[in-house]
Amino acid sequence: SCAIQNLWLASRAEGLGMGWVSLFEPQALADLLRLPAGAKPLAVLCLGPVKEFYPAPMLVLEGWAQARPLHELLYENYWGVSQ
Repeated sequence: SCAIQNLWLASRAEGLGMGWVSLFEPQALADLLRLPAGAKPLAVLCLGPVKEFYPAPMLVLEGWAQARPLHELLYENYWGVSQ
């Protein structure tokens, strides 16, 4: 995840856009890229020039689900117990 963040920041600094695509059929992509057995693609990173940058993440602008509060996602000591 740090490598992706660094790539994203470096791309932006160079005026390039980067997008994370995770809506695809994993096995079809693995076959297309001839990935070795056991390798599973998680996302496709799209990188290239853009005319302009969005003022906010595209999913937010398109009205997709809003971020959930952290207390709904983080647990302490074991699953299902939040503070």
